[in-house]
Amino acid sequence: MQARLRETVASDLFQGVVIALILLNAVVLGAETIDGISNRIGPVLLLIDRVILYLFLVEIIMRFLSDPKNYFRSGWNVFDFVVVAVSLPATASGLAAVRALRVLRVLRVVTVIPRMRVVVAALFDSVPGIASVGVVLVLILYVFAVIAANLYGVEHPELFGDVFAAMYTLFTVMTLEGWREIADSVSCTHPNSWAFFLTFLLIATFTMLNLFVAIVVRVVEEDADEEDAARDADLKAELLSLHEKVDRMLAERRDLPR
Repeated sequence: MQARLRETVASDLFQGVVIALILLNAVVLGAETIDGISNRIGPVLLLIDRVILYLFLVEIIMRFLSDPKNYFRSGWNVFDFVVVAVSLPATASGLAAVRALRVLRVLRVVTVIPRMRVVVAALFDSVPGIASVGVVLVLILYVFAVIAANLYGVEHPELFGDVFAAMYTLFTVMTLEGWREIADSVSCTHPNSWAFFLTFLLIATFTMLNLFVAIVVRVVEEDADEEDAARDADLKAELLSLHEKVDRMLAERRDLPR
């Protein structure tokens, strides 16, 4: 029974049905937020949502029964279990804040699609590198904020009145959102301020922020290579096992009396 369940939950058809249910659930949850749709078919959407939740519960039970000893050893299985467990009281609750937790079920698409698992795992693996770059970025932001507060704080107190206001302003500049307006307002009193903003943008935006992307991309490539290597190792082990079985069958056939 466990072997049959294991084959079922690992089949492409089963995975496709789960993905379809997750996508349908996402559409239903989005439709509930549209007044025109929710007013007309609100009860139908709620019924579909509950049916999908019960199907997810059946899926969790099937996965657990297929390999009960190792089910909770996988972080992805634990995530699926927690999401479905949280959704059970959220579906029946009348509180809007609790019911909003149902949208967590949409995140299960990450656990179903292997490539998405690689991306999410890479994001977690890249946290130490991102944290290191983040500390350097904060230091750069602080240094430039002190400089800006001393240079432009008197004429532009709303932007660079103190170090905290200057850090917030420079963070806005770093995101490239409205930085031109800030630079133009400062240039009215300090014509040479373009050199300050250009230097800050080159260091903080075009260099440091690209380091975040580089770290994530590197970790994604490493995790993808590790997953491919693990898949190749499993395939080689299966081929070796099959080869041994064939050798045993041939040996038994030769030992049979003629």
